[in-house]
Amino acid sequence: MMRRYLGEACSSNVTSAAAADDTGTSTANFWIGVVLSLAADSAIAVSLNVQKLAHNRNRGADDLPVKNYLRLPLWWTGMLLNIFGEAGNGLAYGFAPAAVVAPVGSVGVIVNEAIAVIFLKEPLRWRDVAALCAVVGGVVLIIIGVPDTGEAFTARVLLSSEYYAALRAYCYLLSLFAIVAVLLIFFERRYARKHILVWLMLCSIISSVTVIASRGFFSLLIEVPSDCAGGNCYG
Repeated sequence: MMRRYLGEACSSNVTSAAAADDTGTSTANFWIGVVLSLAADSAIAVSLNVQKLAHNRNRGADDLPVKNYLRLPLWWTGMLLNIFGEAGNGLAYGFAPAAVVAPVGSVGVIVNEAIAVIFLKEPLRWRDVAALCAVVGGVVLIIIGVPDTGEAFTARVLLSSEYYAALRAYCYLLSLFAIVAVLLIFFERRYARKHILVWLMLCSIISSVTVIASRGFFSLLIEVPSDCAGGNCYG
């Protein structure tokens, strides 16, 4: 009886220790993803302003470009910064939930506004300040209140039939392509110039796939070395 009790106690302690370790790892990955996203989106904001500065310096007296922007070293500097920023942003999806990384990307708007006002001498209006405060408040609330799904996106999970071969996923993609085609063929030419909502709908619909795809791909990229060490990624 005593031996059985000791065995159950040891098993319970091991389970609790493993759960605590998983929780600690999950929390660490969460904040790594948040910090990566902040740094990456800041780099993207800097890159866009560097490219804008290159275009401004390339204007002649007649307000036309002096030479092709592809021949401007400053423009390519901004492009390289953008590439590194987007790569870091994608990597952030491998650590933190998409519900956190995507809104944290709004921080790039704040960095972009600061650089544009300080270095490009663009005006700062009160409504811009109010909007930036709303962005900061929204990002903080999302980081604090995002729910924990409790499921790790390991290679075995992502390559399982529940995710990789799910019929509903391919039905969604086909529906998405159809909606995008309708918007481009029938609405973009007629209404896009007058109603920005057309472009906003296109961006939102397409990003609904790209964000989730980035989350899955980079999660898979990060987890493959440990999950597939034995040569089997399917469990």
